Amino acid sequence: MKNADKYKYAKARKKVENIKKFYKHVVTYLIVNLFLTFVWKFSFKIFGNFILSNQYDSDGFIHIPFWLIWGIFLIFDAFRTYDVITIFGKDWEERKMKEFMK
Repeated sequence: MKNADKYKYAKARKKVENIKKFYKHVVTYLIVNLFLTFVWKFSFKIFGNFILSNQYDSDGFIHIPFWLIWGIFLIFDAFRTYDVITIFGKDWEERKMKEFMK
């Protein structure tokens, strides 16, 4: 019985670590993308005609692809973290290990 409790504790600890990593990923996503959006939207308005980067002064949404692409990866990370879709999750690994051990 003691081994089962250790296994449950280790599994719960791993789950909490994965959730913690996911929250860090969300915070990083927001901070980096907000910073990049600020730089792309306001850098040319602050400095006038003085160009500091290779970006062009446009009213377009050049920063949107970064939000979307990274957001898609963030959604997949959320699915993996909260076990929404588990095609090749831990259960699959354990089943395959048991299958190969027989």
